[in-house]
Amino acid sequence: MKSALLVVVLIACIQATTVSELKERLSGYGDHPFGSSMINLVSVNMKTGGSLNELKQLLQQIKDELIALTQLQDQENATFTRRSQVDLAKLQATLEQGQQDLDNQRQEQSSLSNELSTLQTRVKEDQAALDRNSRGSGDAQSRLDAENTDFAAKYQDYSDAILACKEAQRLLLNLRGEGASLIQLTQDTKSNLIQTKENFQKIKEILEAHTKKSSLTLFQPIIEGLAEMTTKVNPETLNNVLSLVARLITALQEGQDQLESNHKTQVDNLTRLGDDLRNEKQTLQVSLATANNRLKEIQSRLNELDGLINISNAIVEVTQLNIQDATRINELEDQEYSNQKVSRQTEIDIVDRLIEYINQKLSE
Repeated sequence: MKSALLVVVLIACIQATTVSELKERLSGYGDHPFGSSMINLVSVNMKTGGSLNELKQLLQQIKDELIALTQLQDQENATFTRRSQVDLAKLQATLEQGQQDLDNQRQEQSSLSNELSTLQTRVKEDQAALDRNSRGSGDAQSRLDAENTDFAAKYQDYSDAILACKEAQRLLLNLRGEGASLIQLTQDTKSNLIQTKENFQKIKEILEAHTKKSSLTLFQPIIEGLAEMTTKVNPETLNNVLSLVARLITALQEGQDQLESNHKTQVDNLTRLGDDLRNEKQTLQVSLATANNRLKEIQSRLNELDGLINISNAIVEVTQLNIQDATRINELEDQEYSNQKVSRQTEIDIVDRLIEYINQKLSE
């Protein structure tokens, strides 16, 4: 009974000694969970009388697995790092493209806004010019209408005056046809002469507004001659009045021709002015229509750019957040990998020290 107790005590002492030696061997790792587990493994094996060589092989196998696990983690980390770099590069490219798109869109927006302002000014100017053109066209047409009306009235005045002169000429030629040196007037002839004198007086008054003064100077001696002949017809006076009437007819015809020529020139000028204004109007209308169409295009594109800029801003902001998240994940992953590598190396160091301890025991 005492022998058995001594054996148990001896084994307990050996066990205590083994654990103490192992803890000493694993100085600094005694509190490490893996270190505690390995101490228990070795002490149990030695307590139960297990083979030290088999224990050494087991420890070597554990070490090899730890090394293999470390290598696998290295590979996985390298793969993760490569993928992370590729993903970050893609995100960076997306960010740069988004920023480039945003810059381009803002530049286009600025350029179109400047063009819009210029076109709006041009539209106002074209519209103002078109309004002036309309007023000018209306004025030109009014002047043309007035010119035609005025010409028609003046031309008719000349025609009436020439006709009256020719009637007077016929009357006077009939009187001269009598051949007498002193013609006795009949009551009808006297009335005709008085009427002719009054006609000349009216014609003179009508033509005063638009006939050369040189022509008007002929009227007075004709009127005076006709007045004289209402009492008696003197051949000398008759011939003088006939001569004056002939000259007046010529002067009136020349005046009428000049009136017609001036009228044609004025009509041509006003017609040309009207044509120029119409051409200008067409040009302005085309320019205005083109500008208005371009304004619509610019406004439509600016509205589109507002949406695109909002999208580009969102892409840039989201991509920046994604880059920040990816960077944080990479940092956490790197820290985790670093911690695992340190922990794995610690475990390998623990196994190495235990193998050294077994080797020492085997050599004793």
